[in-house]
Amino acid sequence: MRIDGRIGSWLVVAGLTAGLTAVTTVQALRSYHDLRTGWSWDLAYYNQWYWSITQGDAVLSVRPIASYGTEGPSAWKSNYLSPARYLILPIYAAFPDPRTLLVIQNIVYWWLIPAAFTLVLSESGSRRVALSAVGLVVIAPLIWPLAWNDFRELSMGVPFVFWAYQGARSRRAGLATAGIAGMLACRQEFAVMVAALAFLPPREDEDVGRKATWRLVLFDVGLGWILVFLLYLYWVVGRYAPMQYVGQFTGAKPTLAQTWETMWWVLRDGLGPWWVLALLSPVAALLSAPWVWSLCSGQWAMRFLFGTAWHHVRYVVPSVATTMAAGLIGYSRLAIWLRGRRGGALILAAVWLAAAGWSAFGAREVQKRMAHIPRPVDAADVEPFWSWAAQVGPDDAVLASYEFTAPLSSRKSLYSHVLPVNEPKGYPNLAPEFRWIFWKLPGRMDVGVFEDQGFDVAYRGPSLVVLRRP
Repeated sequence: MRIDGRIGSWLVVAGLTAGLTAVTTVQALRSYHDLRTGWSWDLAYYNQWYWSITQGDAVLSVRPIASYGTEGPSAWKSNYLSPARYLILPIYAAFPDPRTLLVIQNIVYWWLIPAAFTLVLSESGSRRVALSAVGLVVIAPLIWPLAWNDFRELSMGVPFVFWAYQGARSRRAGLATAGIAGMLACRQEFAVMVAALAFLPPREDEDVGRKATWRLVLFDVGLGWILVFLLYLYWVVGRYAPMQYVGQFTGAKPTLAQTWETMWWVLRDGLGPWWVLALLSPVAALLSAPWVWSLCSGQWAMRFLFGTAWHHVRYVVPSVATTMAAGLIGYSRLAIWLRGRRGGALILAAVWLAAAGWSAFGAREVQKRMAHIPRPVDAADVEPFWSWAAQVGPDDAVLASYEFTAPLSSRKSLYSHVLPVNEPKGYPNLAPEFRWIFWKLPGRMDVGVFEDQGFDVAYRGPSLVVLRRP
């Protein structure tokens, strides 16, 4: 039986989306079990936030910090704006576990495949071109580290960026609204991107009045959401929080030479062929340029992928999303220009092969860097950790090194050390409700200080000491 081309292309897209979702979900759950998540303390925060609202008293002990504000202790006090997390609450209430967040992250993130497909289909009118573009998307160098990086609202915004670009370019109000709503629901950073969409030209010619209306609406929505966020910081975090938030973008920067060096590696190994394809759509490429420059002038460097700081890869999301969106449009324009020309199909195939080769090279370089990431916890300590963690009571207060916090975060009282804001009151003297300590070796101090408080060493391994107190 012959399958219609439309159905066939969507079967390929659906199958690829489901397949990659399954692959990275299994990888994420395995990493969680092996205590190799991107940054366990962040996952602990997200999980405790959901757990405290659905199972507890909406008070946090896991409190990440930023230069302009600290999370909590009320679960309703956050230093950033992400309505998407509230949409997840009913799902988490049904399945209250950190792994629920990992599964959701992988499901939503890989919607970027159908989003890229529909964007290129809208631009080129060809399903074959759209499918070939999807083939390039899934081997983009930085796509995979973003998929592996735990639960991050920023990463979940990528597919909505593609849909917003498609809606704005095709002047489809419903699609643009859905894409923009998804972006703004993920993180406030996307508001700047929405405002910039006002300057993205439509795919078809239109009259001046319609162009002005779209431009005004897009710019006002983006600017309005930025103002909403700053007001939110003012009322929830503190009166100086908005100024401090803006100030973090105006501080000391690397030298011009250092910025260009970082950009070389980001363009060569991180963005790969996408920035070249983006140049075929000059205005869209111009909209991505500030994100790339900001990224390379202090936020990120490819060397981060060598070590435990690799989880900061989340900061590449705006650069990757805008550059790839521009690249998808540029690739579509090239396909249209070559259509019907002599040897056009062969030229497009050659461009695709060159782009695929460059992406494969970049992906290999990314993997080589990430191969140097040290194991947070020795493999010999993984199963003993889970065995002892299973004995922790639901009301027991726990002190844990960052590496062990995510699996222990479904509780009211989980604290860590290193930073004072994460330490329990009176640390290193622990209140009577503290019955368990999961301590990473080598530690900053000897665990004898806890043994003097009545804790016994229940387990000692290469990288983990478990202490408990009757």
